[in-house]
Amino acid sequence: LLRTLSDNNEEDVMYPIWKNGKIVGGEDAVYSVYSSPLMFGDTAFSMMRTYNKKIFDLDDHIDRTLTTCNILEVDIPYTKAELAAAHQDLLDLCIKMHPDVEEWRLLHNMDRGILPMYRDMLGDEGKSNVIITCFPLKYVLKGKSHLYTEGIHAVVSSQRAIPQDLLDAKLKTRSRQHYQMANLEVARQYPEAWALMLTPDGYVSEFTGANIFTIKDGKVYTPKGTHCLRGITRQAVIEMINAIEKDLTLYDLHTADGIFATCTPFGVVPVSRLSGCYYDPLRISRIMGLWVEEVKTDYVKQAIRWDI
Repeated sequence: LLRTLSDNNEEDVMYPIWKNGKIVGGEDAVYSVYSSPLMFGDTAFSMMRTYNKKIFDLDDHIDRTLTTCNILEVDIPYTKAELAAAHQDLLDLCIKMHPDVEEWRLLHNMDRGILPMYRDMLGDEGKSNVIITCFPLKYVLKGKSHLYTEGIHAVVSSQRAIPQDLLDAKLKTRSRQHYQMANLEVARQYPEAWALMLTPDGYVSEFTGANIFTIKDGKVYTPKGTHCLRGITRQAVIEMINAIEKDLTLYDLHTADGIFATCTPFGVVPVSRLSGCYYDPLRISRIMGLWVEEVKTDYVKQAIRWDI
């Protein structure tokens, strides 16, 4: 699958991109204004990171995206093995080009391509697209290492999560306008806060880019998978500490002994403030330590280094 850069020399492309079986530069990894993903946001995607320069749970990320593509009726002309090889080939190339980069962030987007009504006009065959990018993780986390010690300020948005019968949260797609509206609302009040959404019936759903966990009387809880995206890091943490999935309300959050968030780039990060309630970030230290052992990487020290 890995071919030479089209119309570019390796040296001319800082962070190469894999697009439909070819390695290209960013200027070639673009979407048409006539494409389905632009019109409908029906792109399946997933974002990954490396620990010790190895992609964390790549198989699970690909499985979730292929399941999403199947439900969206997006035909992907690559096998799971071919997609895994493409991710690894791209990562290997980036490591070769930039050996000093400590960790990498990978992102894949898969979509159905040009809408049928425009294909004749454009002479397009109607093929789907698979685009994989790879770039330094430090650009995502730079300036945020203080969250591991100070904790996240969480604010509940008035924007609710979309009910699963209207837009299933288990499918990771680009149809995320409700996430953005929650972010914008919260940012107007507290620019550094993370937006937390509830379901229409008042149960805790998720942050707009992370899952949420609570600690109460030594037990760890997280919202049921019907209320949120079933994050890859979320599932790994559930299995690591035997967390319990259940319906959670704001009362459960307000009376919790501790709260933390999980997401791919940050790993495990404490929440220190929510709606006037304060939580000691140190209560999450044990779980963060277990995560360090799980991924065999001190991800907090990494983030601190990237802030310098």
